[in-house]
Amino acid sequence: MNLFRSKKDLFEFKHGDIEWLFTSASKPVVHNEKTYLPFVVSRGNIEVEDIDKTEVDVIFPYPKVIANANGVDIQQLFANKIYYGSVRLTIFELYKNETLVIFKGRVTQPKFSDDENTMTLVCSTAETYQNRNILTRKFQKPCANKIYDRFCGLDFNEWAVSVTVTAIDGINISFRVNPTPVLDENGDPVLDVDGNPTTEIKIYPIGYFNRGLLLKNGVYTSVLSSGVNAANLYRKHFGLAVNDVIQIAPACDQTRQVCHEKFNNSLRFIGFPNVPTVNPTMAQIIK
Repeated sequence: MNLFRSKKDLFEFKHGDIEWLFTSASKPVVHNEKTYLPFVVSRGNIEVEDIDKTEVDVIFPYPKVIANANGVDIQQLFANKIYYGSVRLTIFELYKNETLVIFKGRVTQPKFSDDENTMTLVCSTAETYQNRNILTRKFQKPCANKIYDRFCGLDFNEWAVSVTVTAIDGINISFRVNPTPVLDENGDPVLDVDGNPTTEIKIYPIGYFNRGLLLKNGVYTSVLSSGVNAANLYRKHFGLAVNDVIQIAPACDQTRQVCHEKFNNSLRFIGFPNVPTVNPTMAQIIK
C-alpha cells in the first residue's frame, strides 16, 4: 500500500507509446499497476490564468539522466526543442493510498538553466490547443484533406511498408524493405509447393515516399523526400536506431491526378483544379 504521511506527486509523461513515470516520494510507488520511480522532481504552483488555460512548471535537475524503466532519457526529447508539443503530462496527487488528478496537459516549452542546473518544463492544459484561429475549408486547387485523416479515408496501416533501418546519418536514413506475403486476386496468401506462404521484396521508385510519414513507437515523423531505400526526414526521430523495424507510408501531393492514379481515391478529392489563377475582380477589365 502507498501510505504516506504527506502528499506526494506522481508524474506521468507520454510521447507516443513511450512513458516516463516519476514520483517525488522517496521510494517507488505502484498506482494502477504502473510503477512510478523516485526522482528529484518538483513542480511549481498550478496557475489558473483563465477558464481555458492552466499552467504548471515541472523542474528536473540538469544535466542528469532522466530515464524511464527502459533506460530512455526524456531529456533527449527536448534537446532540440522540437518534440515538446507532443509530450503529454498527467500529475496525480497521492495521499493515504488515494490519488487525485490535479493536472492534465502537454509540455509547451522546455527551459534549460546552466546557472541553476535545472530543466524546467512549462506545461499547459490541453484546452490551449483550441485557443487558436482555425481556417475553414476554402476554394483552392489542391485537395484540402490531409492524407490518412477521416476525410481522406485512406488507412495508414494499409499503405504503410515495413522496413528495417540499416543506417542513420542525422535526418537521413537508409533501410531495406522487409518481405511481404504475395496475395492472389482474392487477397489470400499464395502458397509454394510445400504449402508455405510465398513472399516478395518490393522495390519502390525514387520519390514514392515524398511527403510521407514514418511511424515508430506511436510517433509520426514527416518524410521530406525519398530515394531507393532511403529517406530524408523533417527532423530526427526520437529513439530511432539501426535495425529498428518501422513503418513508412507514401503521401499525396493533393492533386487529382495523384489521388486517382496512386491511391484510387478521387471520389474523396475536394480540390478545385479549375479555379482561375487570376482573380477577375482584381484584373483590369476595361483598358
